[in-house]
Amino acid sequence: MTGFKTSVRIRRPIQQVFAFVSDPLKFPRWNSAVQSVRKTAGRERQVRSTYSMRRALPSGGVHNDLEIFAWEEPAEFGIRTTSGPTPFAYRYRFSPRPDGTLVHLDGSVELAGAASVIAPLAARAVKRGVDLNLAALKRTLEAPPSPTRRPEPDRTEPTQPQGSPR
Repeated sequence: MTGFKTSVRIRRPIQQVFAFVSDPLKFPRWNSAVQSVRKTAGRERQVRSTYSMRRALPSGGVHNDLEIFAWEEPAEFGIRTTSGPTPFAYRYRFSPRPDGTLVHLDGSVELAGAASVIAPLAARAVKRGVDLNLAALKRTLEAPPSPTRRPEPDRTEPTQPQGSPR
């Protein structure tokens, strides 16, 4: 396994950041490789809950089964693969800051084949991808809420002035 560390500061309260990051069903909203996630067993967002994840990687589509191995709201969240071709474990730690939340990520990835020979270079490439995903997470959470749109009135029937016969 090859490890890396990274972090991102997000201008949102720790509870909001933790709730979003620790929900595997939301991974597709901020992780560019994740195409879909579905819960397979256990209670939502609890240790030992499992999920199925489909990702698009440069080498092609892959499927991983995931398990939450750490859950301490709002301080820590960990998820790891239990099957699939790309083993990894990510432990997120959340720290409140006056201007929001600092998210620390300790990651480890098992590199196979040729990538294992050039592990330090491959680990930097993985970290670069993770940093891009954390930047997307930051943009997603810091984006202003979209204004609610009022529904347009139904204009399928002609309107008639009040009091006129139909």
